[in-house]
Amino acid sequence: MSENEEAPLIGKSVERRTGKRNLINARVEIAGVDIAGSPFLERTGVRDFSDAGCRFRTQVHLRRGDTVAIKPLGSDGQSLPQEQSKWFEIMWAVRCASGWVVGARVSRQERNENRGSASADRSPARQEK
Repeated sequence: MSENEEAPLIGKSVERRTGKRNLINARVEIAGVDIAGSPFLERTGVRDFSDAGCRFRTQVHLRRGDTVAIKPLGSDGQSLPQEQSKWFEIMWAVRCASGWVVGARVSRQERNENRGSASADRSPARQEK
């Protein structure tokens, strides 16, 4: 997808991110519920990511506050059984010529689960084994 296809149809985009962003074009599967209340499953590409979130393109109209599950796919676009979906909260969505460009951050639930796993790995019971 060219940069022109991802350019917003109206207005300017403003960079608000302060953390480092890693540019990629990884294939992912996105699942959620659209604005009409219908479940969807779409394979698309993530444009960039950071520890806090990611930016991707989609054909599905999503809004701020929506929650989606994002699962990495293999380089051939096939599902990877060992990979689990992670939950993301939609922070913004901008209409573009080819659909929508969406910014999402790791959900609070996901961040809390990751913190719990990290602290469980450092617990005294784990260290004794």
